[in-house]
Formats: sequence, structure tokens, C-alpha cells
Amino acid sequence: MQPIQKMGGISALIAAGTFIVGLAMFITILGDFVSADPATAAEFIAGNQVPLYLWNISIHVVFGIVLVPLVLAIRDRLHDAHSPLTRVASVFGLIWSGVIVATGMITNIAYSTVADLQGTDPEMAATVWTSLDAVTNGLGGGNEVLGGVWVLGLSIVALRERLFARWVNYLGVVIGIAGLATIVPALEDVGAIFGLGLIVWFIAVGMTLIRKASPEGRPVGRPELSLNV
Repeated sequence: MQPIQKMGGISALIAAGTFIVGLAMFITILGDFVSADPATAAEFIAGNQVPLYLWNISIHVVFGIVLVPLVLAIRDRLHDAHSPLTRVASVFGLIWSGVIVATGMITNIAYSTVADLQGTDPEMAATVWTSLDAVTNGLGGGNEVLGGVWVLGLSIVALRERLFARWVNYLGVVIGIAGLATIVPALEDVGAIFGLGLIVWFIAVGMTLIRKASPEGRPVGRPELSLNV
């Protein structure tokens, strides 16, 4: 079994796990924080730094790191397609990884800064959080253009090369379009389709890469590599 293929498959499953953990925390203990006004959010940050750090590390840092081997694994799997779109999409995937990790690091510092200010100047803490939240939301939450380009580009090539099951590739197209749509502020809520769809897509892609990796490095498009239905 090719190490990069197995690593990419495991990474895809971990990526799905980070989304599930992040969603579970969002629904349970962080729901009020996400929708809170700046003053309330700053107060929440000061009193809940540990769960916020865990949430941020999961959805940003861990996800961004495991995204790299996944991007490379799919890129290698589609190598024989000789498609410029594969190379372009893969670059966007790696850029997305870097931006997501950077978002996580900025957010960690933002939590620490706001928590420190909350004890001495709550008004300033709220102001700082408003500014930092706008930056981090723009990089890794408010729009999903980079991820949308990656998933859409790979899914188009995968449809032609029959890399994954047909439904997985069509799901990837829908997810990619949803990600691109978030560039319009009024369509930011479409990001929910992107995020929830990615959980299913990551699991399906991860299982395929793990089950179908082979030491011979068979080219894409052969029947034994396809899970088409």
C-alpha cells in the first residue's frame, strides 16, 4: 500500500472528525458564543478559554495540517490524468491548508489578548474582538472560496477519471459550488452546505484511498479503482 495514499485516506477521516467535533461543540457549549454581541463574546472568551482553544485547534490547526497529505494523495492519484485542472486545484488545496492553520494561530492569540483585556478594560476587549473576529472570519470562516475551488476542480477531474464513486464526485461538485458562492456576503449561510457536505465527502474519499491504495500505483480510471455505482 502506497504510504501517501494510506496517509491521505487517514487524513481525510481525521478531517471529517474535526468537522464533527467542531459541529458538536458549536451546537452544545459554544452556540451562545458564536451568536453573541462583542461585549458578551469577550466575557465568554475570558471564562471559557480551554474549550475555545480545543475547538479552534480542532477545526483550524489539526484540520489544516491533515489537509496537506490529503491534497497530495489525491493529486498523486490523479497524476495519470495529465489535467492542468488537477494541478491548479491542488495548489488551491495547499493554499487553503496554510490559510486555515494561520487562522487558527491568529485566533489563539485573539482569545488570549481578549481574555487579558477583559479583566482590565472590557470595552477595549469587545473592540479588539470585533476587529480580530472580522479578520479570522474572513480568512477561515466567512467564506470558503479556496476550499470550494479545490473540491470543485478535483471533483470535475475525478468524474472524468472515475476516481471515486459517481455520487461522491457529484457531491464534490455541489460542495465546490457552495463554497464559491460564499464569496457573496448575502450567501454566507450557504457555507453550511459546504461544511456538512464535506463531512460526508471526506469520509467517502478517505475510505476509498485506504481501501484502494496499492503498491503498484495503478493508474486512475481502471475498473478496479472505481467505486462507481
